[in-house]
Amino acid sequence: MKLKFVTALTGFFFWSSMLFAQDASPEKWLGYWKGTVSAGPMQIGLSFHVTRVEGQYKSTLDVPMQGLKEYAVESTVLDEETSSLTWTMGFGATFTGHLTGLTTLEGTWKQNGQDIPCVFYHSFSDRKPQTPVAPFPYEVKLVDFSHPSGKLKFSGTLTYPKSPDNAGDWSGENLKEAAAGSRMALPPKPIISETPIAPFPIFPAAPALVKVNIDTAGIHHQFPVVLLLSGSGPQDRDETLGAHKPFAVWADALTQSGFAVLRVDDRGVGKSQGDAKFLANTTTESYVSDALAAINYLGSLPMIDTTRVFVIGHSEGAAVALMLSKKRQLSGIVTLAGATSTGIETSVYQIQNEWKNNGYDSFTCHHLGDAQRKLISLSIELGESRNPENKDLAKPTTEEKDLFALAFSKWVKSSDKNLQKAYKVWRSDNAKIAKVYGEKSVETFFAKNYMPLGFNAWTRYFFQFDPVPDFLNLKDCDILMIQGGLDKQVNPIPTRQLVKSMEQAGVGVTYAEFPSVNHMMQQAKTGKVSEYFDLEETLTAGVYIKTCSWLLDHARLR
Repeated sequence: MKLKFVTALTGFFFWSSMLFAQDASPEKWLGYWKGTVSAGPMQIGLSFHVTRVEGQYKSTLDVPMQGLKEYAVESTVLDEETSSLTWTMGFGATFTGHLTGLTTLEGTWKQNGQDIPCVFYHSFSDRKPQTPVAPFPYEVKLVDFSHPSGKLKFSGTLTYPKSPDNAGDWSGENLKEAAAGSRMALPPKPIISETPIAPFPIFPAAPALVKVNIDTAGIHHQFPVVLLLSGSGPQDRDETLGAHKPFAVWADALTQSGFAVLRVDDRGVGKSQGDAKFLANTTTESYVSDALAAINYLGSLPMIDTTRVFVIGHSEGAAVALMLSKKRQLSGIVTLAGATSTGIETSVYQIQNEWKNNGYDSFTCHHLGDAQRKLISLSIELGESRNPENKDLAKPTTEEKDLFALAFSKWVKSSDKNLQKAYKVWRSDNAKIAKVYGEKSVETFFAKNYMPLGFNAWTRYFFQFDPVPDFLNLKDCDILMIQGGLDKQVNPIPTRQLVKSMEQAGVGVTYAEFPSVNHMMQQAKTGKVSEYFDLEETLTAGVYIKTCSWLLDHARLR
């Protein structure tokens, strides 16, 4: 099976830390290595499973986004002297990495003449303790429906209680008791428990998941429904990240709270497929029509109470939920780690955190923020001048790259001395990398990486989109906003002031900030992206207690 990766490099590149060898026993390499490869604006999730058979290392590769399962890797070569591992794939790609810690493999993915830095994280299990497993105590159906354009077909999973009695009333002490169930003691590493750890109270066994058409004859009850909207980048229905499946956990919690829940593969992901040219011009706004198609589909089902429709949006999904509320009456919205500033400011916040991780002081990080803004602005200007209709373009020409580099160099020289001082540090650190890539200067290296952002429909829209007006104009339904204090991808600070403005504007807003929670709604220590993979917890109890309580209260009011 041929794997088709998008070949353009992402504009957000973060240099790797110094690679160093670690003493590692052969057993250390066994298990799952999960990470992502940047492909244009997308992050493609990969999972390698390494085993040893008769002294020989064997690996398989899963790419959930592209429906690839247990692809046989051509060769797995381990060099214990240097603590390095090389995978060679039959579709012309290789990865070579070195251990930079006991569970981190840093290296380079090579394909189609491109070298893409990436990191893989190790785990002994392919699932986390909170991931629900069959048999389920509720109905589970595989469903599909079409986009109104006729160019897309979506696939998803619908869950709903067997009956109102089975759903229970998860409020107050009952909800707290449910949360306690998700915090059962975890098995010590590297031992893997043979009995799955249940995230919620155990109910009577239900039939295993099977694909069937929904039979309307046996439906006698209607349930309030929650549509789950995923974060940025193409996501599968479970919003899979490494071994974590957050939306599967959310669906399990919400369904056992008495809600029907629909989660769907994003357009172009998994079993949600369509016209390639139509998919190429996807923006955040495009996902609104997808969500509307999902809600219209739900309205056709006999077990759905169409007067009680709620949406939970994570990260980019929060913006989609807000725009959706202008097209369809909703009973309530929950935003999890939703951005409350422009895409440019969000990108500045993200890269400043990376600079801090790489040892830059506050002065350098602060003033380099303007350099990030300028590089993105130049990419947008070039993209719009080449294509005012906001469609994807071919890669930039050498002449355009030189003009971009020249414009940025002139801007730096005209900037204040503080920025020039900060830029000198950044430029020096990137000089060796630029040379490796065969670039004649650091500025042309920046041009190579940033210019494709302006040529891509999704990134160009993302950078310029400001969600604040949609938050302030939300008048027809209430909203619960949840942010993590350790979120390193979306800045929680602007949200605090925005909530005050929303209250003054008459928006029915409830705000909850969890100090030690990261972007993925996990209890964290640092909030770094690399930490997502190591944490055993997929969804912290406090967040889903708050969310389920709020939804239950509002479902009763409708």
